[in-house]
Amino acid sequence: MSNIMYDPNDVGKEVINNRGKKSSVRKYHMTEKEQDLARNKWDKETIDVPRRIKNKAGIHFYNPYRKGIYYYQIYSMYLLDCNKWHSLGDIINKMEEIMVGKVISRDGIRMTAWDKFRGKSSRASSTRCKDYIGRIQENMVFFQRLNKLHPTGYKLMQVFSAVDMKRINKAGFPNGLYYYRLSTYDSIEKALPIRDYKKFKFPRHEGKYINYKFVGTIITHDKIISEGILNEVSQV
Repeated sequence: MSNIMYDPNDVGKEVINNRGKKSSVRKYHMTEKEQDLARNKWDKETIDVPRRIKNKAGIHFYNPYRKGIYYYQIYSMYLLDCNKWHSLGDIINKMEEIMVGKVISRDGIRMTAWDKFRGKSSRASSTRCKDYIGRIQENMVFFQRLNKLHPTGYKLMQVFSAVDMKRINKAGFPNGLYYYRLSTYDSIEKALPIRDYKKFKFPRHEGKYINYKFVGTIITHDKIISEGILNEVSQV
């Protein structure tokens, strides 16, 4: 397994970032107490979920995020079935189905969690304005990030899971179609994300899309990069 530079014991320590400036190591993990609380909440949340769905997720998995958009994205893929590819459209539909049933109050106005998410404006510092679909896709990348000092997917790894991404060609869709999968494992060492591009032909400059620092496996039509190591072409 590639060395993940993040160490929970280093939280709060000052380090020199890649820009040569001092910064503090942020917290990306769950403590033992937080894990117990998340597990207990998850058991209550999923008490009526069919046993078939729970079995597909396995004994180690529970949602490591607090209620919010990250939580609902993971929950949607869980309900659609773990260890199985789902289209972006199906995931969004399942998210809406769940979130319209969650009523919250904002500035004295009651609304559903879905309406709040759909109506959220981009950050003022954002370089590119993203609609709600773009934000969902950005979060999928967030779930996959394990390298360096900002492993935003670390909590998923703590529950023996990872979010995988697949991109395929389809006529009329110049950027391809996206599929995602919530994968669960029997050990933390195996819980690394996958980016599957073997059925997607990049228009130009494929190299700029392939990150060799990615902690996990990248699959293209002619090469496989596992944790930064280029492998020979093989059947996957």
